[in-house]
Amino acid sequence: MTGPSANAVPSPAVARPRRRRAVRILPAATLAALVAYAVLVPWWAGTQTADFARALLPPGPGQWFGTDHSGYDLFVRSAEGLRVSLLVALVCAVVATVLGVAVGAVAATAGGRVDRLLMRTTDGVNALPHLLIGVVIVALYPGSLPAIIASIALTHWPQIARVVRAEMLSVRSSEYVEAAYLWGASRGQVLGRHLLPAALPQAVVGLVMLVPHAVWHESTLSFLGLGLSPDEASLGTLLEVARGDVFTGAWWTLAAPAGVLVATTLSVAGLTRALDGGRPGRRRGRGPDPLPVTLPPDGDTSPDSVPPLVRVRSLTLRLPTDDGRWVHAATELDLDLRAGELTALVGESGSGKSTLASALCGLSPAGTRSSGSVVVDGREMSGADERAWRALRGRTIGLAAQSGAGTFTPVRRVGPQIAEVVSALGTEETVPELLERVGLEADAAELFPHELSGGMAVRAVTAAALAGRPRVLLADEPTAGLDPELAAQVLRLLRRVADSGTAVLVITHDLQALETTEVADHMAVMYAGRIVERGPARRVLSEPEHPYSRALMAALPAHGLHPLPGMPPELTDPPADPSLTDRTGATDVVGG
Repeated sequence: MTGPSANAVPSPAVARPRRRRAVRILPAATLAALVAYAVLVPWWAGTQTADFARALLPPGPGQWFGTDHSGYDLFVRSAEGLRVSLLVALVCAVVATVLGVAVGAVAATAGGRVDRLLMRTTDGVNALPHLLIGVVIVALYPGSLPAIIASIALTHWPQIARVVRAEMLSVRSSEYVEAAYLWGASRGQVLGRHLLPAALPQAVVGLVMLVPHAVWHESTLSFLGLGLSPDEASLGTLLEVARGDVFTGAWWTLAAPAGVLVATTLSVAGLTRALDGGRPGRRRGRGPDPLPVTLPPDGDTSPDSVPPLVRVRSLTLRLPTDDGRWVHAATELDLDLRAGELTALVGESGSGKSTLASALCGLSPAGTRSSGSVVVDGREMSGADERAWRALRGRTIGLAAQSGAGTFTPVRRVGPQIAEVVSALGTEETVPELLERVGLEADAAELFPHELSGGMAVRAVTAAALAGRPRVLLADEPTAGLDPELAAQVLRLLRRVADSGTAVLVITHDLQALETTEVADHMAVMYAGRIVERGPARRVLSEPEHPYSRALMAALPAHGLHPLPGMPPELTDPPADPSLTDRTGATDVVGG
């Protein structure tokens, strides 16, 4: 029988994780030992008294760190100084972190002029010499502990503010934050539930990083005679007192507090690197409320006389680019969405479909120029302010956003997040009822977003979008990445939602699934920012009239798998007449 040798050397693959663990544990263990030293040694030694007979004794068995010119044991004295310096530094770091988080959060949440003003203020404070500002503040109130704390905290918050703002801006652009706004969350709720939790880990790392800075700052002020009184032991006051003793040859009076100071700084810095390295990768204003308007029936797109829940007329959207040009995302769009009907909006990527969906929710990008009319549930929303849109989101209009799993906060279970949507919208729906409505088992509420399959994620997002019982549901690419069977199930689910009386708009590339399931009542084809064809879904799918519609149908496997010729036009310079001649150079395409 054979076995591993007793002298076997661990392989490099095994040794490396051990070394990494040691590198992470060592700073924490060192810092814990220093804190224990600062707390326990003064308690064990009790109150010291001056003993000039023992003055300036070198390190030895009776005095490990030696004594100072007053006969105090520097082993105990350094522990007392470390305790004071750590307490002062911790208070300063907490105050600076709270101030930095507040400034960063307000800047990231408010944006615009408020953001620019706060960031310029941050730059200004950061550009000033911190020690010089500290000296000025402390000189006005010599020996005052609040002045020392203020001098450190008021000069060290800008770094925290910048980190928090950057992290919040990154999270604010994520899909799950956008979905939270669409599902009726207020800015305060988004800040508390999504932005702050995402930024707090970085803020904690920043707080730990501030501690050694604050220790050195306090020590420097005390060393200069502007900090704590020499009678109050801190590392800075011990260093200041040791200046004269060093010239007499008593080097240990400087080495003891300086060594404790350096050891504390290195241990905290190492702990900071361990914390940071272990972290996983990672239009405003008020106006009058919109007034109800009376709409005439639109007999061209619906056989009944009921006004549409959403009526879009001549909607034109222009989005700014960084180089000063404009993206013609939508041009002269007309669209109606009626209760109980499912409308499919199809077209290639970049044709403007998702931009239209954002506009219907009042979430067009900043700087967007718009014209035309958007009437939602009898109210003209073109030019409406954020307050008016917020009253509609989640309740009148729900959005099942693209990328199902990405719509939810990744570190929390799905059920509580759907429950928060219900609470924000103030309905009487329950999570089990919503999950059952979209065909999910109740235990799906206990899963994290990454544990959901593609089909389950789409259904969970749809459940959240239905939490406010919206009269209009926008589903953006609900079948993306799903196999044909799952895609058909999702479309049939949306058909049932429409049959319950909801107006449903499905934005999709999946013409094959639309043709197979026959769930759509109406269909609109979008090309280069324009709706080039619309009508009954069966007619558009079987007998398309526009060359682009015919090209899309011809590209399906069931219709010959003919690829669309050329490339889609750039929307910064769209064709005046979107008839495919700009792509093919001909007046017709395959499948015509």
